[in-house]
Amino acid sequence: MSKHGQEFIQTSLRHLAALRDRAAHDSEGTEPFPSDWFDWPQEMLADLGAMAMLTALGPFHRMRTHAQVIAELETPLRLGQYRIFRTNGHPRAFVTWAGLAPGAERRFAIDHQPLKAHQWNGGASVWIVDLVAPFGHLEQVLDMLAQRPDQRRVRTLWHNRKGTRYRVIEWSREEDGGRIRVASYGVGQFARRLEAGEG
Repeated sequence: MSKHGQEFIQTSLRHLAALRDRAAHDSEGTEPFPSDWFDWPQEMLADLGAMAMLTALGPFHRMRTHAQVIAELETPLRLGQYRIFRTNGHPRAFVTWAGLAPGAERRFAIDHQPLKAHQWNGGASVWIVDLVAPFGHLEQVLDMLAQRPDQRRVRTLWHNRKGTRYRVIEWSREEDGGRIRVASYGVGQFARRLEAGEG
């Protein structure tokens, strides 16, 4: 390497180190990331990668940035509230779920607001938050729901292809192990159900 090339590298490394040190102090004494931020086991990181890839392949989720996808998947990953469906060992679909309190349920379903980390286990109303199946594995996902005989009700938001409109889909049963009923509500209909105490 030439003398000029070596000087360039050394100068650049000094500047980058100074910028890194300055950035660490500019955040008012806080670290840019919590010390345990990257504490995930390798299997969980592999699951995150599989889920991010599947999300990028789906037409509805494709518009999210990488940072949005990671932020939205972190909480269900840390809580273990997800399942990846595989064919021949390859990821083909995944779901995430949450137990919502009435206020969080209304904000999520009616106001269409993303869940905050503390809301994922705040109540008893079970919601599938993400249902991503770019390869058409919906049957496997629905079979998983049917295999939970003690689960009386599960809801999800089902968006149109453009992502401009959505409906609330509700799967419910009268008793443990009973026949599963499927209902679909527009946003206004579902808001009235919640106001009537049918949530």
